[in-house]
Amino acid sequence: MRYYTFVQPANDAGDPEYVTMSEDDIRKEYWPYWYKAMCEKYEQSYVDEHYCFEDCLDDWQIIHWAWKA
Repeated sequence: MRYYTFVQPANDAGDPEYVTMSEDDIRKEYWPYWYKAMCEKYEQSYVDEHYCFEDCLDDWQIIHWAWKA
């Protein structure tokens, strides 16, 4: 199991929060959104043939500026 950490924006006290998520958590939370967006941009058959969860995970890491924990 892989884990990734990213920094949440600062709270009211000005303290950043470090969040660590598992690969499974990311799959549950982000994959449905990502897959739907990709199917809207391309066609589902193209997405199914050319993309997988690893592509989704790469995008998630970039969006969240995350690193392997």
